[in-house]
Amino acid sequence: MDESANKGLKLLGSDAAIPASRDFGRMKPCSRKKDIGRIRVSGYDTGLPFDDVESALRKHFSSCGEITDVYIYERDNILMRSGFIYFVGEGAVDKALQLSGSDVGGWNVSVVPHPFSECSGATLMAIGYDTSLSDIDVQTALTKHFSSCGEVTVKVFRGNTFGSAAAVYITGEDADEKAMERSVLYMGGRKVVAKLLTPPEKSTSHKRPRSGGYGRWGWDCRKASARKAKMTAE
Repeated sequence: MDESANKGLKLLGSDAAIPASRDFGRMKPCSRKKDIGRIRVSGYDTGLPFDDVESALRKHFSSCGEITDVYIYERDNILMRSGFIYFVGEGAVDKALQLSGSDVGGWNVSVVPHPFSECSGATLMAIGYDTSLSDIDVQTALTKHFSSCGEVTVKVFRGNTFGSAAAVYITGEDADEKAMERSVLYMGGRKVVAKLLTPPEKSTSHKRPRSGGYGRWGWDCRKASARKAKMTAE
């Protein structure tokens, strides 16, 4: 392996790089993964405005932990029968479950746990290294750098759809979280950034529909477009 690459292989700092094209809920920097949880709630009047239901839920569950997101799917101004609340805080979900059946300003809330999938792995794409380095040198350097995150496999791509890049596959407990903390390194005197392609195993917010689709934000965009078209016509 190139000696300069070996000597230059060092951590610059944490850079939680998530591709902008992937709308995954980000994990709060200070959050410990085990303290992140979510629940599914129901029992509210689906004809109520979203803001009213959200405000009531936030107030009712505020004692359980930090609420990072409240999401209820909405279509034609009608809320779906169940929504999601995301927490950060030790034992937050257990505390929230104890409030199931309690009164929330005239209606009783039903609470059930909504755990995250228990996958363990991460996929990253490393870019920015000296392309004159051999595939073996790149694989060796990246494997060494991410070895503390779990079991590492590296695949180097050259001159195709990916351009010059290396895919890093890591398996192991909390692999994504550990890899995000080591996403910047030097290789052969150049700064290399490894971007996380897989979503975090746990996130502090619910994934929203894209603009123009169904759901609260999508329908808001459609309504805004309709109002603009009407004003233009007038």
